[in-house]
Amino acid sequence: MIICSVKEIEKYTSLNKKFSQVAEYIKSNNIEALPVGRTDVDGNEVFISIQEFEGKSKEAAKLETHNKYIDIQMPFSVVETLGWRNIDSLATPSQPYNENDDIAFFEDVPTTYITLRPCECVIFFPEDAHAPGIATGMLRKAVIKVKI
Repeated sequence: MIICSVKEIEKYTSLNKKFSQVAEYIKSNNIEALPVGRTDVDGNEVFISIQEFEGKSKEAAKLETHNKYIDIQMPFSVVETLGWRNIDSLATPSQPYNENDDIAFFEDVPTTYITLRPCECVIFFPEDAHAPGIATGMLRKAVIKVKI
């Protein structure tokens, strides 16, 4: 997991060759103005999901994992808290891995919480189980999916 300013995402381009596309897209476009739903940057290799929903409580936010994609998540509208736990310590699946949606859910509770303000982001790798969407009020955010 990496936490940084959205402007600093260029520092991490050496971690994945597709991060350069993400950094360039963020620099050249106002992703906050994108419509809700999916916007392709590079087909299924890199795409952005703009989401709007009522924030969840810590108890309602479930840990999730992904095997095929790295998540870069950034809130726009309000402060967002996200839970984190290392995948190796997960013991209680609630929904098995769905290959089509690249997601599995767990009943385990996060061991750590982070708080993001607008213009900040977190990068979750496959080893990072995360519980997103903890917020008060309407949360508008981007989830950038980067294929591994």
